[in-house]
Amino acid sequence: MTAPHPPLDPTWWERPELQPALASRDVGAIYRWLQRHGWSQTLIGSKTFQSQGEVSEILAGRQVKAYEVLERISDAFDIPRGLMGLAYSSTAETDKPHHLTFEDRQSFAGSVASVAFGSATADARRWLPRFSRGSASVPDLITAADIEQVRSMTREFRKLDQRFGGGAAVDASRGFYGYARHMLNSRAEDSVSRDLKISLADFSSMVAWSFHDVGNQLASRRYLMNALVLAREADEPSLISSILYRLGRVSMHEGHPAEALKMLQIGQISAQDAGDPAEIARLHANEALAYAMLGKETHVRDALARAEYEMGRADSSRVSPWTTLYFTPGDYTGHEALVFNMLANATKDQSQKRQFSEVAIGYATRAIAESGPERPPRSRVFDRIVLATNLLRTGEVDSGVSTAVEVLQDSQAIRSGRGARRLGEIADAAVATKDSAAQSVAQAISTHLHTTRKAITV
Repeated sequence: MTAPHPPLDPTWWERPELQPALASRDVGAIYRWLQRHGWSQTLIGSKTFQSQGEVSEILAGRQVKAYEVLERISDAFDIPRGLMGLAYSSTAETDKPHHLTFEDRQSFAGSVASVAFGSATADARRWLPRFSRGSASVPDLITAADIEQVRSMTREFRKLDQRFGGGAAVDASRGFYGYARHMLNSRAEDSVSRDLKISLADFSSMVAWSFHDVGNQLASRRYLMNALVLAREADEPSLISSILYRLGRVSMHEGHPAEALKMLQIGQISAQDAGDPAEIARLHANEALAYAMLGKETHVRDALARAEYEMGRADSSRVSPWTTLYFTPGDYTGHEALVFNMLANATKDQSQKRQFSEVAIGYATRAIAESGPERPPRSRVFDRIVLATNLLRTGEVDSGVSTAVEVLQDSQAIRSGRGARRLGEIADAAVATKDSAAQSVAQAISTHLHTTRKAITV
C-alpha cells in the first residue's frame, strides 16, 4: 500500500489547543501539528505549492503575512477560513454568478493552460471551488468498491441532470462530492489512487455541467478546474480533452467564441495524445459551433467535415463514459442543427439567414426522428426549440407555433437555464412574424421564463 498523503482530519481545526494558532495565523504552529501527524516538509509543500526550504523557514519562525498564501494554506488543509480570519471576497473566491473581467479571463485561461500542459500552480488553485465539508467520514483505506460507488453516483446524477435539468441535480451532486473528495486523503494502492482521481475528476466535471446548465458559469468553471487538476494528476488525456470541451462550451455560453476556440484547441492536443477519435470528433464539432457564432461558414463546414471523419474512425462500443452521450443516436445531428441555427443568428444577410435556417430545420427534424428513448429528454427538447425557432423564421408559422406549444409544455419539467435561454429565441422569432397565434406563444414563453429563472437560480 502507498499513501498519497498522511491522514488529514478536518476536525483537528476545531480542537481548543489549535484555536490560538489559527486565530493568530501562526502557520509554523500549524505545520508543526501536521508534522506530528506524519506530514513531512516536502508533503506540506506539495499541498501548499511551497518549496521544502520555504516550509523549513516557516517552521523556524518566519511569519506568513501574504494573504494569498494564507488562503492557499487554509484551503490545502481544509481549515475553515473564518478560523484564520480570512474571507471570500474576490471573483476568484466566490461561487456566486459573476461576470468575469478581462483580467479574470486572462488569469483563468493561463491557469487552464498551466494545468493542461503541466501541473496546478498557485494561480490555478485560486480558481478551485469551495467544497462543502460534510459530516460523514470516508474509509481509511480506499478500495475498488469505493471507486465504484463514485462511478455509480456519477452515472445516476448524470441521468438526473439529463432528464430533469441541472437544477434537479446540482445541489445533491455538489454535496456528495464534498464528501467523496476526502477519499484523496485516505490510503490506497497506486492503481486505486489513480482510478480514484479519474472517477472524482469525471464527477466534478458532471457537477460543473449541472452548474453550466442552470446558468452559474463561474461555479462551472471552478468545478471544471478542479476536474482538470485531478485528471492531470492521474495523467488521463482523454478526460482532460473532455473537460476542455466543456470549458469551451462555457465560454461560448458567455458569448466568447474566440476564447472557446482556444480551449478546444488545447483539448485537441490532449485528445491526440490519448489517441481518442471520439473526443477529437467532439472537439471539432464544437469548433464548428464557435465558428458559427463568429459567422464563419467555411470554417464551420471544414470543422464539421473533420468531426465526421473522426467519428468514422471511432469505435462507439469503446468510448469513455464521459463521451458516451455524444454517440447516442440523434445527438450529433442535433448538434448540427444547433450549429446552423447559430449561423442563422450570426448573419445579417436575410437570404443567407433563410438558407441556414432551412438547413437547421432539416437537421433538427432528422435528430428528432433518429432519437430513441436512450437520448436524454433535455436534448430532445433542445432539438425542438431549434426546429420551432427556424420554422417561424422561414415563415412556416403554423408548424412553428404548434412545435413551440409542444416544446413549452415539455420544458415545464426541466430545470435548465440553457433551455430557458433557448426558448427566448423562439419568442424572438415569434414576435418577428406579427402573427397573432405566434404573439400568444411569445407571451406564454415570457411568462414561463419569468417563473423558471427564479426556480433554477443557484
